Amino acid sequence: MLGGNRGRAFSRYRQHARAYARHYRKQCIPLPQRGRGNTMKSLRHSGRRAFLRAAGGAAVALPLLEFTHGTAWSGNVNAKRFLTVFSHGGTISDQAKTKGKLHDGTGSYLGINLWKPADPGETLVLGQIHEALTPWVSKLLVLQGVDNNASMQQSQYGAGGHRISNVTALTAADASNPWQQDALSQGPSIDQVLAERLAATNPVKFNRIHLKVSGHDYGSPYFSGPGQRVVGETSPIAAFNTLFAGVSQGPTPDPALVHQQLLKRSILDGVLESYNGFQGMVSQRDRHVIEAHLDHLHALEQELDAPPVQCSPPTGIDANDNAPGNVVGPLHVQLILAALRCGLTNVANLEIADILTPWTPTGLAVESAFNLGHSLGHHAREVGPTGTMAAQSQAWLAEILDNRRWRAKLVRQLIEGLDDPVFAEGPNTMLDNSLLLYTSEFSEPASHVSAGVPVLMAGSAGGYFNTGRHLNYNTYAAADPATRQYQTQESTHNLFTSIVQAFGGSDTHFGSAHAHHQGPLPNLT
Repeated sequence: MLGGNRGRAFSRYRQHARAYARHYRKQCIPLPQRGRGNTMKSLRHSGRRAFLRAAGGAAVALPLLEFTHGTAWSGNVNAKRFLTVFSHGGTISDQAKTKGKLHDGTGSYLGINLWKPADPGETLVLGQIHEALTPWVSKLLVLQGVDNNASMQQSQYGAGGHRISNVTALTAADASNPWQQDALSQGPSIDQVLAERLAATNPVKFNRIHLKVSGHDYGSPYFSGPGQRVVGETSPIAAFNTLFAGVSQGPTPDPALVHQQLLKRSILDGVLESYNGFQGMVSQRDRHVIEAHLDHLHALEQELDAPPVQCSPPTGIDANDNAPGNVVGPLHVQLILAALRCGLTNVANLEIADILTPWTPTGLAVESAFNLGHSLGHHAREVGPTGTMAAQSQAWLAEILDNRRWRAKLVRQLIEGLDDPVFAEGPNTMLDNSLLLYTSEFSEPASHVSAGVPVLMAGSAGGYFNTGRHLNYNTYAAADPATRQYQTQESTHNLFTSIVQAFGGSDTHFGSAHAHHQGPLPNLT
């Protein structure tokens, strides 16, 4: 038995630890079985080892207090978030369907790549498509030479295709019926994997959200599991009503949040009292352990003393999915930013169909069959010097460049909102703590090429990635940046492995067995 002041202090510690555990069981956030069992066992004993074991149990519990602080309608200093922007239909690329080649501009293709940076060096200088992102160049990575091997090796002709490229673009997985219209991924997409893992440590109302600018495409690249395709919400009004149902927009804090904060404060006060009671009863060596815990507790105390960041649902969300893309796209971005700021989700996806963009400065400069964005992309194989549309090459280039720039401006809107210092999380912005992946199913759209798919990443996932750089994994480019030859050992399997590891995963491989090697992409960190 513990006696005197020491026994009373330990009794108070045990009382507050149990209150803490009861509170979080009610919040449906179970304590780890191992940690809970060890703590309860140690409370049956006395002495120095008993206290240190109990302190260890508190260390298991305290992160729960920390990461749940503010997740209901407020910011979270330690949160990591993952976003994707998936732009259907590829980009303006010189990637050839013929293995090992890049178009040189002497045939029916123009042989230009406007996704790649303006400078071939490692220091990132953004190219024409991404010029709008220049203010954030230090927080970006642009990658070349990353193949979608799962698509290429399962496609009928070894380059890619409408359906196989889509179902593998974010999954890097085996596909059922890969040559057919009913092809489906046999694995989850990267967003789904991270959504489940992040929700396990930072519970949210929605594990993931998925909004879409609607139009023609060849199927969603998002999958929750084998054969389980996930489609996005296309109506901003419907998305708003789902995401912000029941959220108070008044000037006062949410009563439930106030109650939760008070309860956390009471528990924290009790734990602080217990630690302070033990501090003078242990050896110098053990006192260092207690002081370290006290420093952490005082940091939590400061967070609880700070006024809560109130959730501010966006205003002016008044369009449905019948509105044009230049209306729907920016509204979807507003919804995503508000949902992230409010702690409603850890993972957000913006999907952009392969649409034409008559609202851009160039408008519709060439005729595209059936008014499809994919038809515009198909002209890429006709506008070169020997192509049937050679006389319209500059008009086509102006239109598709404006089209892709408009899509990049939605990315800019997301990046700008994430990097807003008003919503800073400690010393970092939300962008610093997040990772945004901007990609497509094709590099070159006319021949449906899955080699050298476009990859741009924004944010560093909390400092994990070394940003502000351009990396070209084409092995020929190191000796000759202007090379027309192409070879790489890197795949989206490796890209997604890097991303999973950035979020704390120990995975050494993601997806199917089609990669040249396992492990992450080299030189990203």
